[in-house]
Amino acid sequence: MNNKNILFIAHRLYFNGHPKKGGIDHIIAFLSKNNRIALIEHPFDKINHPSTLTANGYSKTHRAFTKPPFLWFEECLANIAWVKQMNKKFALAVASDPLNFFSCYLLKKMKLAQTIQFHSTDYSHSRFGNFLLDKIYQSLYRFALTHADKTTLVSPKMMRQAEKMVPVRFHNRFFLLPNSPEYRNIPKYPSTEKDRFSLVMTAGIFKDQVDIDTLIDGLTRLKIHYPKAILRIIGTVEKSNIDLFRENNLENNLVFEGGLPYKQSIEKVAKSYIGITCYKKNSSYMSYADSLKIREYAAAGLPIVCDNVYATAEEVIKNNAGFVYNSPAEMAEVIGQLIENKKLYLTKSQNALAWAEKMDKIKWLKKLYEHFP
Repeated sequence: MNNKNILFIAHRLYFNGHPKKGGIDHIIAFLSKNNRIALIEHPFDKINHPSTLTANGYSKTHRAFTKPPFLWFEECLANIAWVKQMNKKFALAVASDPLNFFSCYLLKKMKLAQTIQFHSTDYSHSRFGNFLLDKIYQSLYRFALTHADKTTLVSPKMMRQAEKMVPVRFHNRFFLLPNSPEYRNIPKYPSTEKDRFSLVMTAGIFKDQVDIDTLIDGLTRLKIHYPKAILRIIGTVEKSNIDLFRENNLENNLVFEGGLPYKQSIEKVAKSYIGITCYKKNSSYMSYADSLKIREYAAAGLPIVCDNVYATAEEVIKNNAGFVYNSPAEMAEVIGQLIENKKLYLTKSQNALAWAEKMDKIKWLKKLYEHFP
């Protein structure tokens, strides 16, 4: 696609006034090189940030005055009103959740958008734990699958789920688009330049994302046989959690790097020996979602030791790019295997690189948009 007007509508998490970047931002960056982008962002946390529209220096804000489910109608009305005020037609409108997709559908009906894309970043059988709200969510999700000109799904597991939910005639509109990084932009270092006891974990908000009890148990077991093992944690870790590590005599096995700019963060990841995840299972949607950090570890050539929370874990197994553990004891055991067995380590590392190169984001985006839809 070239020289087109393209609209994106997304919900955002904001940290210190800045939006958390996700898979849809790779699409925005790719298409913005040769097209004109308009972006509508609605906050998940309605208290801390207004909804915003940005487009070629043009900007608008709107602070919500209702709560869900009425808020959903308010956001939809804001989307339509903003697009009409811009007085332009869009060749493509993209939404990253089923609620915002409904706005794209209305824009197409109003002939303000020519084609519409649903970028499904996750899926949940029970999104809200409320019968009525879950019924609305499921209806909107199916509606998106059957009315989008193209549906992009971030994991094979989500692809299989989507195929179960709608008739076969809609399946040819589905396209796998994982949250993978650009392969060439992730630095690679030979294993001979790395300390084999160097582990790394990235976490945006440690207290919300990491299962600290499992991590402490796993590291305590690992320390018995490998007292030199060091885990670098990249991300904001609260003092109360740091104190928990100290109380468990792990202060000599941890380095808290804090929140780092992306380039600095990925450089530290690439110089590490093994990539670790220890996700906290907060919500059912995670079972279908995609873990960018796992794919970044792979693109840096790090064998992966991960939990089975995110759908990406099944690809780690399929591509023999690391290990998926189900207990702290398994975590410590497989890390030990990678530390001890150089041949095993190199096999997993090479497989991780091959998998990451195959899933390179730019390759998939070019394939998607070359003849869109």
